[in-house]
Amino acid sequence: MDATAAMATFKDSVEAFGDAAHDELARSGAGYKAARANMDKLYRERKAEIGKLLDAYSRRPWATEEHLAMRQVADHALSTLDAIYRDMRQALDTLHKD
Repeated sequence: MDATAAMATFKDSVEAFGDAAHDELARSGAGYKAARANMDKLYRERKAEIGKLLDAYSRRPWATEEHLAMRQVADHALSTLDAIYRDMRQALDTLHKD
């Protein structure tokens, strides 16, 4: 796997979280607490996954520039993940406002 393909895995992880969080938001009629707990769990899992991927990719025999780019992409993926999580939690709170 080259560095470009590896960087795409970060995008895939964030996209998968967005899809799962959206699905959780759509199913939130089952209960606010359950939906919130599931969304929190999904977020923690994806955040850990990105960290593990970055750690694994840091040991690849790539050029320094590719490693720096990998780190930048991972940081952007984590920022995007945080933003999606925050927005989905806010949407969930809005849906279940008393």
